[in-house]
Amino acid sequence: SALYQEYTRSYGNTEITPEIREMAARIVGDETNPYLAARKIYDYIVNNVTYCLMPHGVLWPRTPLTESMYVHTYQEGDCGAQSMYFSALCRSLGIPARATGGFQLMFGAFGTHFWAEFYLPNYGWIPVDTSVAQTAFWSKNLTDEDKQTFIDFFFGNLDSTRCVVQNDTDEPLIPRANGTVLLPLAIQTPAVEYSIPTGEIPALVFQEHWTMELETVGQ
Repeated sequence: SALYQEYTRSYGNTEITPEIREMAARIVGDETNPYLAARKIYDYIVNNVTYCLMPHGVLWPRTPLTESMYVHTYQEGDCGAQSMYFSALCRSLGIPARATGGFQLMFGAFGTHFWAEFYLPNYGWIPVDTSVAQTAFWSKNLTDEDKQTFIDFFFGNLDSTRCVVQNDTDEPLIPRANGTVLLPLAIQTPAVEYSIPTGEIPALVFQEHWTMELETVGQ
């Protein structure tokens, strides 16, 4: 199907390399059930990939190193990078997957966020959020059982504070940009294109001068 072809391909920052195929095979072992295989990949990332800020601006398409291979190589990454790595691992096994971006309401304000989804026939898209699940390890007040319950929840479930903006990364802008865009993989915030080098990055300056207003349109 078109869905299967699109979401199992190696594309952009969701790159599938021989190394990623080998890692996925090692993670899932002889598991052939796609749901259980995706769970093994989820558990691997939650327990082994360290959350960290990413040098997005020097990765693909500016350099050959993609987000998924960065996480694979260094075993660290932020919410978006982890989501693309999860997607690449799933895709390498023939499980359709994608990184989904948007906003999450935290402490009364929306912040940009990414999570992942994988597809099961007859069920649809199943959400997973490895980076939020990892916050269970940051609390000193949770029991081991509480931490595991929290981690279990974010495989197949999400909190109700999400606003989806994009259902994959590296989607072309419409109309296409003529100049350079700081972070072309994400479209959660306005894209600023520039072609003349300056002392400051226009896109970063612009982020300080735009706001977003929200209102409830239905219950």
